This record gives sequence, structure tokens and C-alpha cells, in this order.
Amino acid sequence: MIKGLYNSAIAMNTRMKNLEIVSNNLANINTTGYKREIPFSEYLSREDGTQVKQVTDFSEGNLVETGNSFDLAITGDGFFVVDTGNGLELTKNGKFSISEEGFIIDSRGYKVQSSNGGINIYESVVDKNKPILITKEGEVKQGDLVIDKLLITKVTNQEGMDRRDSQNFKFDDMDYSPAIDTEYEIHQGYLEESNTNPILELESMIRINKDYEASQKMISSLDTILSQSKEIGRVQ
Repeated sequence: MIKGLYNSAIAMNTRMKNLEIVSNNLANINTTGYKREIPFSEYLSREDGTQVKQVTDFSEGNLVETGNSFDLAITGDGFFVVDTGNGLELTKNGKFSISEEGFIIDSRGYKVQSSNGGINIYESVVDKNKPILITKEGEVKQGDLVIDKLLITKVTNQEGMDRRDSQNFKFDDMDYSPAIDTEYEIHQGYLEESNTNPILELESMIRINKDYEASQKMISSLDTILSQSKEIGRVQ
């Protein structure tokens, strides 16, 4: 009976964590490039009860056209790379712009990387008013002039990636390698939406709430039985 109380308490704790995960997914439904986290019960069932470490769904979100030259979406096996000043991070959020110094940067001001470091447009272009073309392979061009090429990475062991507060990901050097051009495609003037499906998340939230309530009722029932057992012992 004590074991039943213990197991029910663990189940309630798990459901609470899963509710936090689902709530975070819903909160980021409009976050560009956001990759939903998978509640424990969901990814456990996907592997028939075996232990699973990956808790992020890396499936692609829908692409939405913006017309902005520095809005980039990436499909296939690849991530953009930004330098945070405290190391490199991977991201699917391609909402970029140009800094005053001419670097391609993300929304937090971190420099988007090529294999040579930050990409500076102004150091190479003659006319700042001419359009910049970014090819599907990631080449940054103005006319026939190739300015640089985006560093696109792939991660062989995605379950080892560490999600950051900014929704970017950290990685171990052993898991990182440049992606081959045929493994991805860059879409200029597009952004990738969050891969969160609000209907599925709400269904998951309802299911988790029901499971939580069932565990709560089990604890209440076992507690009542224990109390009655104590009373019977006192009468005897």
C-alpha cells in the first residue's frame, strides 16, 4: 500500500513536468524555428517502453514567405550557427538582419557564422543598395560576387543537444560536422514556423490532466484505507 502511494506520487510528479513541457510548447507556437519538446509519456511510447533520451521533436515547421532578403529558412538536415560570445549555438531561427558594422546577425545581435567566422557584407560589396542574394546552398552573393557562405551544420547525435533559453541548441564538438550542400536547402525570404500543433498540444494537456487526477484519486483512496486500518487497529 505504501508502495502504491509512492508510485502514485511519482506519476503525479511526472504529469506535472509534462504539463510544463506542453505549456511551453503552446507559449512558443509563434516563435520562429521553435522545436517542440515531447512529453515523457509520448516519447516513451514511441520506443515501446525503452529508455529514450531525446526530448525534442526536430521535424520541420511550415515555411512562411516574408519577402525580407535576410529572412532565411532551412530545410533538410542542417542548422544555422551563431556565435554568442560564449561559444557557438545552433538554430533554426533564420530571422536575420545586418548590423551597423555590416555583419549578418540574429535577433539578439549574435553573428551568423561562415567557416571563417562572422559574415561581413560591407567589407566586400561596392554598392550597399544592390540586393544580396543567398543561394539554396548558402552562398551570400551580390551579382556575381561571392561574399561568403553560411556555415550549415548537421548533428549526428541530436539527443545530445542541449536546449538553451533562447531556443537555440548547444552541442558537443564530437557531434558536429558541416552539412553537405545536398543535405539541406536555404530559402531566402522565408521563415520556418514553430512545429507545434496547438490541437495536438491541447489534446495532450487534457490527457495529462486526466492522468494526474487519476493518480490524485488513487492517493486519496489509499490514504483513506490507511486511516481506516489505523482505526481498526485501535478498536482491537
